Amino acid sequence: ARAADGSVRDGQSLLDQIIATRAGAELTDNDVRDVLGLADRERSFDLLELAMGGDASGALSIMEEDYANGADPIIMLRDLLEAVHWLTRVKVTPAVANDKANPESERVRGADLAGRLSMSSLSRGWQMLLKGLQEAQAAPSPIQAAEMIIIRLAYLSNLPAPADAVKTIQMGDTNQVPTD
Repeated sequence: ARAADGSVRDGQSLLDQIIATRAGAELTDNDVRDVLGLADRERSFDLLELAMGGDASGALSIMEEDYANGADPIIMLRDLLEAVHWLTRVKVTPAVANDKANPESERVRGADLAGRLSMSSLSRGWQMLLKGLQEAQAAPSPIQAAEMIIIRLAYLSNLPAPADAVKTIQMGDTNQVPTD
């Protein structure tokens, strides 16, 4: 449904393509993901959690594995944007996490991650991913661009919020401002 972007006709066409590749065999969600170049939603949360936690190496490992399994880097970045949006909504309106229309794993994981990430880091992550998506779409190698975005996102997590950095500088304590 997400790949069809809300269009029933596009959804039917995509489903026909997937069925044609399986030649009568039973379809699984992995088959759909493989044909459409999608990453598992849980993997998107894993990737985001590692990147926002500053683990660039772990996040790149997930991205590399998903890419090797056929995931499209542009779609991976869009999935990360969706996850950041979801977490921000959960942070602003915690009751959203209890909506039964969302899978239980997303509700539980969303509430947990939203509680651990600051609004500032979610907002910066959103801006970085949104700009990064445009860069990856224009890049000669979308996977390389996506990897660079994940690295920037991981290093962003170690930086203070701009307002906190200004306060620290104003107080004269430049030892607290990271230089990387």
